[in-house]
Amino acid sequence: PFVPRGGRENLSAFAVVNSDPGDDYGKFTVLQLQRSTNIAGPSQVASNFEANPTVALSLSLLRQGGSDVVLGNLLTLPVGGGLLYVQPVYVRATANTAAYPLLQKVLVSFGEKIGFDDTLQGALDQVFGGNSGSINLPPATGAGSGNSSGENNDLASALASAQAALADAQAALAKGDFAAYGKAQDRLKAAIAAAVAAQNR
Repeated sequence: PFVPRGGRENLSAFAVVNSDPGDDYGKFTVLQLQRSTNIAGPSQVASNFEANPTVALSLSLLRQGGSDVVLGNLLTLPVGGGLLYVQPVYVRATANTAAYPLLQKVLVSFGEKIGFDDTLQGALDQVFGGNSGSINLPPATGAGSGNSSGENNDLASALASAQAALADAQAALAKGDFAAYGKAQDRLKAAIAAAVAAQNR
């Protein structure tokens, strides 16, 4: 994400690099936003998270009792014609220096909406509405409903992959393995993008 210096912390551009093996490996793609748009940048989103009464109260409670809140990387994903922000929230015991952070909550922001839940799936549900991970559908009765089950399976699979990537990132962070942490973050981004794409079908 790119934010101009000075003034408001609105997002002005977004750049990604292709890490898939092939001819486009290492290729940068830049999305430049129109000057008339007012899309919050990462700093604004982080401030919005902290200013949300529900989030602020929960983080305050998590910081009590000898625990420290560790905010993970704030991921920025261009999906659904907008930008989806995702941030894991970890808790670590301050009394034990050897203790590693445990995933407690997940923050999600899309447009003006904020999701805050124990799982990524729950946070996405709060933002986009509905039960994004449900695959318990009634039997198909019409010819036009043949793909619903498959699409929901794709969505549930993508969300499960995202949860696994979050867990792997947590384990890598605890070991101080930042290379593995970076790979887990890449998997998380891909899984979230797949989940949102499946949900919008």
